Amino acid sequence: MAKQTVNLGSSANDGTGDPLRTAFDKINDNFDELYLYSTAASGNNITITANTIASDDTNGNIIIDPNGTGRLVIATGAEIRLTDHVDNGVAFVDADGDVKTNAGFTFDGTDVATTGAVNVNSRLKLQDNRITTQTSNDDIDIDPNGTGKINVITTAQATVGSAGSAAALPGQPSTYFQIKVNGTTFVVPAYAVS
Repeated sequence: MAKQTVNLGSSANDGTGDPLRTAFDKINDNFDELYLYSTAASGNNITITANTIASDDTNGNIIIDPNGTGRLVIATGAEIRLTDHVDNGVAFVDADGDVKTNAGFTFDGTDVATTGAVNVNSRLKLQDNRITTQTSNDDIDIDPNGTGKINVITTAQATVGSAGSAAALPGQPSTYFQIKVNGTTFVVPAYAVS
């Protein structure tokens, strides 16, 4: 309902304004509309207190519905906080449009709640502590930009044990690191940059 304005007339008691009954009918209609959308009316489920908008209905949704092509704009220069979250999780939108956080997420529509996986362009998959390819026999390329180096942080060991002599190599290796190939751990010698 549009706001109804009481006609006051041109001057006091000139007889051109609304009669009392008409005037107070407009006033009542205006108050009824205000109470309909306020917390004062019974049956409404929204309470506005200070800066908090809360639902009084147990498990009730709060719906913000812009008209037409209008957008919901949250004006903040800092951050949005989800009080129920997974630490260090990533926010994602599920098939129902719900924004959630999870240790994994997806770019290609895979159900994260089921897989807990990250799929990047459907070619590379990150799940738990594994990076795998989606296509059989695909290589995984690690390609630093410019003169960047690949920095591998792993467990070091003092010797290669019985894996063989290093006599054919140019000098003694500076260190060794472990790498797992098809589930089998191998020791790889490494040399300092000369």
